[in-house]
Amino acid sequence: MTELRFLLLQFLLVTTNCENVGWKKYFAEETSEFHDIPLTWEDPTPVPDWLSGTYVRNGPAQISFGSERRVLTSWLDGFAKLHSFKFSGSQVLFSGKMLESPNYLASVAAGELQPMVTLNGFSNPEEEWTWWEKMKILVNSLLLTAFDNNNPALWRIGKDNLDEGVYLAVTDAPVPLRFNISDLSTIGMQYPNAWPATLSGCAHWIREVGTDNSINFQRKKGLTGPVYVEVQRYRPEDDYANPQVVATFVPKKLSSIHSFSITENYAVFFFYPVIIDGKRMFETGFHVFDLLTWLENEQTDVFVVNLKTGNVTQFETKPTYSAHHANAYENGENELIVDISPTPYINLRDYLALENQLNPPEVSTGVFTTDEEEFERYTIDLANEKIKSEHFPNTIKNKFVNNFDFPTINEDYRGLPYCIVYGWSAMDYSRMALVKKNICDSTKDLVFYIEDHYSSEMHFLPNPTKTAEDDGVLVTIVFDGTKEKSYLLILDAKTLEPVNKAYLPHNIPWSAHGMHFPEANFQIGKENIKNKPKKQMKKLEL
Repeated sequence: MTELRFLLLQFLLVTTNCENVGWKKYFAEETSEFHDIPLTWEDPTPVPDWLSGTYVRNGPAQISFGSERRVLTSWLDGFAKLHSFKFSGSQVLFSGKMLESPNYLASVAAGELQPMVTLNGFSNPEEEWTWWEKMKILVNSLLLTAFDNNNPALWRIGKDNLDEGVYLAVTDAPVPLRFNISDLSTIGMQYPNAWPATLSGCAHWIREVGTDNSINFQRKKGLTGPVYVEVQRYRPEDDYANPQVVATFVPKKLSSIHSFSITENYAVFFFYPVIIDGKRMFETGFHVFDLLTWLENEQTDVFVVNLKTGNVTQFETKPTYSAHHANAYENGENELIVDISPTPYINLRDYLALENQLNPPEVSTGVFTTDEEEFERYTIDLANEKIKSEHFPNTIKNKFVNNFDFPTINEDYRGLPYCIVYGWSAMDYSRMALVKKNICDSTKDLVFYIEDHYSSEMHFLPNPTKTAEDDGVLVTIVFDGTKEKSYLLILDAKTLEPVNKAYLPHNIPWSAHGMHFPEANFQIGKENIKNKPKKQMKKLEL
């Protein structure tokens, strides 16, 4: 009977109508500023008393400025807003504030988007930048000020405390935006050294194993010679402009790269056959995603950088694209394991285009954000210079379980052997599920799904006792389409069952990434957060 019920639910999920209740409200602009609002948990079930630190979400919140002209057409182009949750056991304080980059402030003052680089073009060709406006963008590009909307991700460099930590809103552009984690106020842009010229960075920084160092990379260009990659180490004493250079190498192609992996001794970079054709930037109106180009008959180049010696080794593997690596580790002396979430490269432009995103199908098509791509493992044989790839089994026969993006792990296992990755899966845009993938035992895979509840990336908060890899909770933001309200959701990381949730007085629109900063602890006070009468949270068992 259990198996029959499981198959029936699978059939209903794929074939029945989806009403997409409240979906468009999920993308409503929300620019209000508010600070330290206490939240109320819906259920008497206590949240763990060890919860602490500050969880921050970074995502788009504003696509227009009053004028009907030049409204942004990709949700990912929306200007960034930060939301923070300060934890102290059961007590949570909720804040929100727009990031105030120079281009954002200029657009607010003018009542219309001002000349800058965007990801997608405008809906009306007559609204495209004039020749003079494009010249202004070109000059600002040389000054690294043409794109300052750092909306997808977050990081901390500097020392591991509130007074000396440098909190950054980051993207793949080379100029992050520093903010105050206490009140979310904008401090200012952080610039690299003026020379050699810095062309791009990477949104997904990584902690070096066993340290508080940060690893990242930038593309650089000198007066002569080709563009090269500089792998960087930021020690706690380093400022943004002056990291330690680990290694440099010249790639065959200037691939679009949003993340990479590290192990105890190596950093691993996949240079996909996908480029942003910068030579056509002026011609196409400074819209980055219009320049995405797939290179036919090109392989994926893999660069393995020894973090101790700076030695660089190059490999080749099949053509693919992935925005997000999950994790990597060393399997003995001569083998590296790298796990990634592949996705069609063109989704960067098309999936997040509002014309598509706001109009999901009413009848399921069974198409995922990742299309037919599944979570994938690459094994790099250092000794024999070979790479092989493989997929993971879907033992529980669930459509979501291997088709996910935004992979999250217990960061204590970053760069080390691990078994569990958590992900976000979206089918037909609006059918969103949260996944627990056990890469060591697929019989333990789990999926959490509620119809018309629109979820987002999870972040793992470990229990201080650290008895197991999945001993902790997952924190995420969900939009309840039936109530048209966002809520903070705490899930048990072992069972993927809800621990509790708290509806928010201000909605959080669709966003990609968040980050928990355990050192960012604040005095919240001794008042208790009240719990509402017990309600059963409905969950569709898949």
